[in-house]
Amino acid sequence: MKGIFISFLFCCSSVFGQNVYLAHEVEQPVEPSGGIGIFNQFIAANLQIPFKSAVRGIGGRVYIKGVVETDGTMTDLQVIKGLDPQCDQEALRVLTLYKAWKPAVKGGEKVRQYMSYPVTFKAEPPINFDSTSYGITDYYDKKFYATSDTEKAEYRVTRYLDERGFLKSDVVSEQKHGKKWSKMVTVPFKKEEVWYKHGYTANKMDSVRAYQISAKDDNLTSYVSEATFLPDGRLLAETQYGSNNKKSKLKEFDPNGLLRKLRIYEDSSSTEIVWYDNGQLKSVVEYPAEPNLTGKDLVYINSWEKDGTYRVKDGNGIWRSEGSEFHGKTYIEGGQVADGHKEGEWTGKWNDGQILYREIYAAGSLLEGASYENGEETKYSKAIVQPEFKGGTTNFYKFLGQNMVYPIEAARRGMGGKVLLSFVVCEDGSLCDYKVEKGLGFGLDDEALRVVKKMTNHWEPGEVRGKKVKVKYNLPINFQIQR
Repeated sequence: MKGIFISFLFCCSSVFGQNVYLAHEVEQPVEPSGGIGIFNQFIAANLQIPFKSAVRGIGGRVYIKGVVETDGTMTDLQVIKGLDPQCDQEALRVLTLYKAWKPAVKGGEKVRQYMSYPVTFKAEPPINFDSTSYGITDYYDKKFYATSDTEKAEYRVTRYLDERGFLKSDVVSEQKHGKKWSKMVTVPFKKEEVWYKHGYTANKMDSVRAYQISAKDDNLTSYVSEATFLPDGRLLAETQYGSNNKKSKLKEFDPNGLLRKLRIYEDSSSTEIVWYDNGQLKSVVEYPAEPNLTGKDLVYINSWEKDGTYRVKDGNGIWRSEGSEFHGKTYIEGGQVADGHKEGEWTGKWNDGQILYREIYAAGSLLEGASYENGEETKYSKAIVQPEFKGGTTNFYKFLGQNMVYPIEAARRGMGGKVLLSFVVCEDGSLCDYKVEKGLGFGLDDEALRVVKKMTNHWEPGEVRGKKVKVKYNLPINFQIQR
């Protein structure tokens, strides 16, 4: 949808302010921490092409000038030449967020320097966009494969959007009969108040009041990107879906609008990219699609200090991560990385320096570990043990099949679909904190809850570093009438 190109033009105009220099007047001109490639990545990840501009097919460059200060921030940002008010404002917004410049040096001291550069906006107008209704319609053939031939299409799905490009009302599915379209299904638009926690608030342990928008059918299929906003409309998170309703991207923003985490999902793995609060790239890690819980398949690719210095490069170096959470408190962990995997001793320490754990690895496999609490040592061979239904997955589904009773009212009405429940597996294997996350009614929700509650004490509890812990589970239960 978009391509972004950033180049730097050093301002050649006269100096308008005292002690602000031009590039040719300093020994070392300004540059982004970590290099131009990492800065380009920051722009590409954070630039949000305004929807109003995209639907009109507006593209080109916004030229910005400003002053790089000695603390690595930019001030006095101005548009020299713009595209439209929305693109101009977006270019200013993104560049204001970046505070990781290496300042210019003159006479051995950091000095202020003028800079100017263009930000390129490029986006193809949405296909089948109706500017009157502000809706986008996707067309499908009789096998429900996407098609661009509207004449031969058998089905269509229309999403109505707000001025920012987010869903604003129900999603409507229609089927063609002759030359007329008739409504098949309406997927309800939901706007729900939530408490959202993502670690980028002033107090990292606190959740913030927010609201989420989504549109899911009875089978929990998402028909649009799901988004979470602060009450004033600032975007906190967005989950995007690709073909076959597969999650494709997860983005998390801090309250200032800076992208702090990007997770890109593929068939066999996902890549997580994290940024510091100044815009400097922090880490790149690859996760397997199905973790084996040992962490061996985790690949540590790159890591940087806040000033752009490499900690780990191409899978080799010393890894350090802050902000990991255990028992409601944060800790710091780290150790050697070789060829992308943990090697040798890794330690976790509380913020006050007290040791939390020590672990020994070889080529990413945990050999032995020990955790420490109140002067006691607990040894373990697996860092994480997930809760498991006694007897394994086969017994779990056997239990559901033997105990589930299809509600008479739901069967009479032909109702079916997925009920999404959540519950907590406690330290002793009992269950608690049951909740219907997504219900269907007609007795289906109550029946799903009844059966799950019967599972209490049928579980082996989860463990983290040798200690039994509470683990929250999300469980979809499918009700389907056999015909």
